[in-house]
Amino acid sequence: MPELPEVERARKLIEDSCQGYKIVSVDAQEDSIIFTGGTDHNEFAKEITGRTITGCERKGKTFWMTLSGEGRYPVMHFGMTGMIQLKGQEPTWYRRKHKESADVWPPRFYKFILKLEPQEGSIGDEPRELAFIDGRRLGRLRLVSDPVSSHLPVSGLGFDPILNHPTLEEFTKLLVNKKGTVKGVIMDQAFSAGVGNWVADEVLYQARIHPSCPIPALSEQNIKDLHHQLRAVPLTAISVNADSKLFPSDWLFRWRWSKGTTQKKQMEKDRKSKGKKAIDSEGGEDVKPEDKEFLELPDGSPATIKFIEVGGRTTALVEELQKMPDGIEIKPKISKGGKWAGAKRKKAIKEEESDEVNELSDQSELEENKRKRPLTARQRATAEKGGINNNLASQTRTEDNKPSAGKRRTIRARIGESKDHQDSEVKKENGSIRSRKSKKQADEKPARIGSQKGRKKAASTPESSELSDVPE
Repeated sequence: MPELPEVERARKLIEDSCQGYKIVSVDAQEDSIIFTGGTDHNEFAKEITGRTITGCERKGKTFWMTLSGEGRYPVMHFGMTGMIQLKGQEPTWYRRKHKESADVWPPRFYKFILKLEPQEGSIGDEPRELAFIDGRRLGRLRLVSDPVSSHLPVSGLGFDPILNHPTLEEFTKLLVNKKGTVKGVIMDQAFSAGVGNWVADEVLYQARIHPSCPIPALSEQNIKDLHHQLRAVPLTAISVNADSKLFPSDWLFRWRWSKGTTQKKQMEKDRKSKGKKAIDSEGGEDVKPEDKEFLELPDGSPATIKFIEVGGRTTALVEELQKMPDGIEIKPKISKGGKWAGAKRKKAIKEEESDEVNELSDQSELEENKRKRPLTARQRATAEKGGINNNLASQTRTEDNKPSAGKRRTIRARIGESKDHQDSEVKKENGSIRSRKSKKQADEKPARIGSQKGRKKAASTPESSELSDVPE
């Protein structure tokens, strides 16, 4: 992420190249993520067109152009991959990439391009174009009224190590009530504006402080060193226009980009690739010093660069030089599925439950009503037809928490079972009726006298005596 030195370079580019130029037109791309704070791309373009750039200011990682006339100022933040590019020059890269070129225009992923015309008293005399670029759309553009420092987001920032660095006494007082890790505190933009991941790691390496050290455990000397390096590191980077290849050779920044590779392996890799343009594991141009093979400890031996996670950020440190104070234990981070995973899940569930108490209490009455809802017309009709009115009507709707498909299957199954039972009862009843009817018909029908069966039956019945007297 571009940090204070890179943002200062962008601010300086605008002030040195565009001051006194009039914005004659703005090509702003529609992007509801980049344009924020109630500002859309059309409003942004309309409000700054026709005004002259009078300067460019910065606090922390936020910077803005000051313009002539009435209206708001364009306030910018680079996010992770934002850049400023003047036509004909390279963009203000964080770390130079080989694909970045001064010849491609308009640049890929631009969010706005300002077409500028020189005015009387302007720095140059030829037309210029200025672009804001952001490939990952994590930057922000908005319009803010003057004075910008009195409005969010700038008003919520802490001290700027370059613009208004506190005295040692003031700095010590700011740390009194802090209880987090030292890296987490100095990266908090409400504490020190502009300090990002690499600046924090460099500050702590130069101050010889472990990034995970709790603030209360810092010694008086630690606080002095931290106070000094918080200003010294950004000043040094700005002095070389934030060109990482010109940073001091003993800076951790020059060696930190071969993440996951030990220095011995990296040295062997470097020897094999001599004469070739080096590209590090992050995809950027290698910034290691050409006259050194490794980051040296004070005794000249290779330093061990270790990567840990502090405050959710990947953190580089040198174990031999950045040690925890005596008595302070670092709790190892266990990856997913470790013994702490269950506890973390329980804690998260507990927090979620406490957040949802009000919502659940508001919904309790609704859920109760749901469970007691009357049957639908279709269910009543089915119940009456199938003779299962007592079976279904007596039940409350307890299946509301089931998936809808499951509820339908449950109801269909219940109705089907009841129908099967009904059909069975009907069959039994019909069978019984047929049996009784058949028996009755058989009793009422006279037997055939001429047959042997008829004679036997006639002899056994009361009427047989009368029939026997009839002459054949």
